[in-house]
Amino acid sequence: MIESARVRIEKLVHGGEGLAHLENGKAVFVSGVLPGELVRIAVVSKRKGIFAAKPLEVLEPSPDRVDPPCGGEKQCTGATWPFISYPAQLRLKQEILLETIARSAGLHAMRTLPILSSPHKDHYRLRTQFTARMKDGTQRFGFFRQGSYDLVEVENGFLLHPLINSTLDAVRKIAESLPPLAEMHVNASPAGEVHLLLFSEGDSFRPAESFFAKLKDLLPQVIGITGFARKKRAFSLGRNRLSLDVDGMTLHATEGNFFQVNWDQNKNMLRTVLDFADLSGRETVLDLYCGIGNFTLPLAKRAKSAIGIESGFSSIDDARSNATLNGLNNTEFIADDLQKGLKPLIERKLRPQVIVLDPPRAGATLTTLERILALLPKKIVYVSCNPSTLARDLKFLHLFGYRLDRLQPVDMFPWTYHIECVAEMVRSE
Repeated sequence: MIESARVRIEKLVHGGEGLAHLENGKAVFVSGVLPGELVRIAVVSKRKGIFAAKPLEVLEPSPDRVDPPCGGEKQCTGATWPFISYPAQLRLKQEILLETIARSAGLHAMRTLPILSSPHKDHYRLRTQFTARMKDGTQRFGFFRQGSYDLVEVENGFLLHPLINSTLDAVRKIAESLPPLAEMHVNASPAGEVHLLLFSEGDSFRPAESFFAKLKDLLPQVIGITGFARKKRAFSLGRNRLSLDVDGMTLHATEGNFFQVNWDQNKNMLRTVLDFADLSGRETVLDLYCGIGNFTLPLAKRAKSAIGIESGFSSIDDARSNATLNGLNNTEFIADDLQKGLKPLIERKLRPQVIVLDPPRAGATLTTLERILALLPKKIVYVSCNPSTLARDLKFLHLFGYRLDRLQPVDMFPWTYHIECVAEMVRSE
């Protein structure tokens, strides 16, 4: 049964939904709304006493509500906040971040810096994953509509880099040259290169030379493709490494290894990490979840030595070759699970002055945090993409003598509710 009601939106919470209360006092979370708006809603679900609703009509709109800058679902898919003005997005993200840390961790930064706006507000995504489905004998590519398995066939995606949109257009023209796919990952670089990962639905995937040749004719920026059958690498054609520039260095990312989708904003975030680390050249720095060396190598340029740990062997191979490529001989890279990789460093009594921690959305594990504390760093620079797990981890570190000094929110994903930030935790003397 769908219950209709009129509610006043009190605030937005992490995840981008609006919080309101029904007449009976029950909390309800509403999508697609702004603080202060009076909205007629339909309650669509109830789970463990929590109501979720969708807006039927905005009776009193917020002055921050705007017409979406993208046209329709095929362009706007992925933009979860297309109805909020960009200045308001920045303000709301900072408010949500600070409120989450205060409520969940009971912490307030000694210095909260103004959120860093993105240099590019649209067409900034350098990496994306398209779902593939056969329909009426034709292979279709797009994203699933939120909350369903209905495929939205993306066209000129508002958040996607122009090279990714051009690649998608070119692939559609020659899709008959491919076997049925489950997914297609398109990775571009600011240098103007494109690499594709194709995931077949079948048990085998023969090299697609004809498809690759046609694709390069249509889009010369495509440097290579790699095919996978049942997630096992079946073939690679062309080159499989993209080039990225950062801090006066060139980094290579091989076959889908992680790098930030908003590269110019990544450079701003790196400057924050370097500022918070405040290196003099005498320090040993530990970079956890180091990837291809995005933070490790710039840190190594300013420190006595830098050690990076990452569970992905391919990423560590890239990090090592990137260190060599840029003439850095004061780095060490360990390919291992964080919990296992930290143990030998503790056993050899390593004492890093600074630890940079950039975990996935789930945050750091308890064991990882315990082992970080065992290394007794003077400073922990925590890079987060999830305010909830950040608050949980900062609270734990605070219990063991670290204060939250500086907090820098970063808008890595304009027109979405996602919030990135850099937190500086300093050990109390």
